[in-house]
Amino acid sequence: MRHCRFIPLAFFLVLVAATVFGQQVAAPPPLAVEHVTVLPMTADGAVLVDQTVLIRNGRIASIAPSAGTRIDAAVMRVDGTGKFLMPGLADAHVHLENDRLLRLFLQNPAIATGTIHTEDVLLPYVANGVLQVIDLSATSETVGQRDEVESGRVVGPHIAMAAMIDGPDPVWPVGITRVAATPSDGRQAVRDASAEGYEVIKVYSRLDLPTFTAIVDEARRLRMPVVGHIPQRGKHLTAQFFQPGFGMVAHAEEFAQQTAVPAEADIPRYVEMAKSNGTWLTGTLSLDERLLEETAHPETLKTRPELHFLTPPLYAMVTEQNPYVQQASPQRLAYLRAIVEFNRKLVPAFAAAHIPVLAGTDTPVPGMVAGFALHDELEAMARYGLSNRQVLEGATRLPAEWLGVAEDRGVVAVGKRADLLLLDANPMENVANTRRIAAVIVGGRLRKRHELDEQMRELAQRYRQSRPGTVTSLHDGTPGP
Repeated sequence: MRHCRFIPLAFFLVLVAATVFGQQVAAPPPLAVEHVTVLPMTADGAVLVDQTVLIRNGRIASIAPSAGTRIDAAVMRVDGTGKFLMPGLADAHVHLENDRLLRLFLQNPAIATGTIHTEDVLLPYVANGVLQVIDLSATSETVGQRDEVESGRVVGPHIAMAAMIDGPDPVWPVGITRVAATPSDGRQAVRDASAEGYEVIKVYSRLDLPTFTAIVDEARRLRMPVVGHIPQRGKHLTAQFFQPGFGMVAHAEEFAQQTAVPAEADIPRYVEMAKSNGTWLTGTLSLDERLLEETAHPETLKTRPELHFLTPPLYAMVTEQNPYVQQASPQRLAYLRAIVEFNRKLVPAFAAAHIPVLAGTDTPVPGMVAGFALHDELEAMARYGLSNRQVLEGATRLPAEWLGVAEDRGVVAVGKRADLLLLDANPMENVANTRRIAAVIVGGRLRKRHELDEQMRELAQRYRQSRPGTVTSLHDGTPGP
C-alpha cells in the first residue's frame, strides 16, 4: 500500500498519539537540584561546582551558583551536595523488542500477541540512566512505541528509528529488514522509510555497491543519516563504500571482518577511509567481549544477575539455546579472540584521529541486557584507550549531534530537555561511576533510586513467574542485526 500523498504517515501518527495517548499528561512540577557539581558535556563546557539547576516544564530553566540563588516554595528541592549531574546516557545501537520483532528475531511464530510490553522493555534503560536509544531494526510497531514515550504514556528513552535495508537473500527476515536488489529498489526503500516516520537508514551486509550508493544518495537527499555494516565482506571493495552520506559504521568488528583474518596492518588505512569521509564509529566493544566470554565459559550465563531482566522468551534462548554456546569450537573461539584484539587497536586509532566513537551495545544479542550493557560498554571504551571525557561524550552529546537533535538534548545547558542523571560519584574520574545513580530525571520528572529499584524488582519477579520456556535459536549465529 502506498502512503498518503498529502499527510505524511509519521505526522498522522503523531496527531493520533496526541489525541489518544494524551498530551493531557500534566507537566512535571518545577524541580531544583541544589549544591550539585554539573558535568555539562558541552564541547567546551567546564565542570561547574556548587550549582543550582532549576527545571521547569521539563526543561532546564537556569544553572547558577547556589550561593545567592533563591528557590520558590512551590519548587521541589533535591539536595545535590556531593553529587554530580550529567546528561542522560545514549545507546547508539539497540534493537527494541515488540511481539513481531521477537517472533522474527527468534524464528518463533508461537510468541503470543501481548507477550512484550513496551513499559517493561524500556524500564531497564531508564533504571540505568539510558534516555536516548537508536533502534537499528525498527518496525512499524516501533513507531507506536516511540509515540507512547513522546506522549508521556510510557516512561522511556527517546527512540530514534532506523529502517534496515539489505540485499537479496537478506541475513534477517523481511519484517526486520527491507530488501533492495537494485538501485531503484534502494531509493524507493529510503523514500518509504522516510514517509513512514523513520529518521535513520541502516545499510546491511548483502547490499551490492550500486544499490548501496543509491540508498546513501537518496538518504542524503532526504537528510536521513545512514549507519550500518560495510557490505560485501572479503570482496576488496571496502574503500568504495566510504562515500558521502555513509555517516557511521555500526560495529568496530566490521573492519575486522573485511578480511578472512582480522588484518591489524590495515587499521591505518581504515582510519584514513573514515576520517576523509567523515564517517563515525559505534564500537559495540563489550558485545564481542561478552560473546567471547559466553562461548568460552557458558557457565557465566548463570552468574550474571542482569539476565533476569531479559524478557522471558529471550531469557530462555540465552540460557538454554544460546547459539554461541551451541556453535562453540576452537576455531570460533580463536576468531572471537582475534576480533577483540583487533578492536583494542582499531578504537584508540580512531580516537587518536579525532573520529567520534559512540557507545552502542547491540542489545539484545545474547548476553547483552538493556541498560546494563551500556555501562559495560563505557568501561570497555575506557579500557581500550579513550579518555573518560571521550567516553562520556560518546554517550551524551555526540549521539545527539549525529542524530541532529543537539538543539534539544545531549548536554546540561539552559533550554535543553531535562533528561539527566544524578550520580553519587564523579564519572570523569572513573566512568564506572555512571552506575552509581542516585536519581534519574526523565523529562523533568524525578525518579529516585529506590523507586527505580522497586520497579525493577517487580519486573524481575513477573518475568520469573513466566518461566521456564524455550524458543528456537537465532536466525544464523552472526553477532547481531
